[in-house]
Amino acid sequence: MNDHRSLTPAENDLIEEFGNIYESYGLKRLQGLIVGLLLTQDEPVSLDDMVELLGHSKGPISIAVRRIDDIGLAKKVNGPVNRRNYYTAHPDLFLNNFKFNMATVQKNRELAERFLSRIRTEGAGGREETVRNLEHMKAFYRLMESFYQDFAERWMEIKQKRLQEENA
Repeated sequence: MNDHRSLTPAENDLIEEFGNIYESYGLKRLQGLIVGLLLTQDEPVSLDDMVELLGHSKGPISIAVRRIDDIGLAKKVNGPVNRRNYYTAHPDLFLNNFKFNMATVQKNRELAERFLSRIRTEGAGGREETVRNLEHMKAFYRLMESFYQDFAERWMEIKQKRLQEENA
């Protein structure tokens, strides 16, 4: 292991909670464990370090870390040993996770729109309740999208201000 300190009980609990949260959202528990681990580390973490710190096999860790790298929750970086993959928490981890959730909201709105169109094309006779429910779904997710967009813009303003204060 590359001089990574052992985890404190609080850090272990934090990592476990991230695993629980990811699992409760229907994601892979191991992905949550890795995100939690990366948040506790000051230095980049190799796959071997993850195996040791999390007590999981290298194959599943490799697959999980590539997935969270793909969606912008982890970031592949250079480490002290060449020919090894090292990772850190992505600097925009929370915003990227938010955007991932926003994509789900958009898909739900698009689903409602697609089936409203289809039902109307096929003839909505006797399907008033379905149409009403899909209209409600579309309106709900459209509003949620606007909240997400407003929140993302506000977060970028706050983040910029925080960065300026840190560099002052």
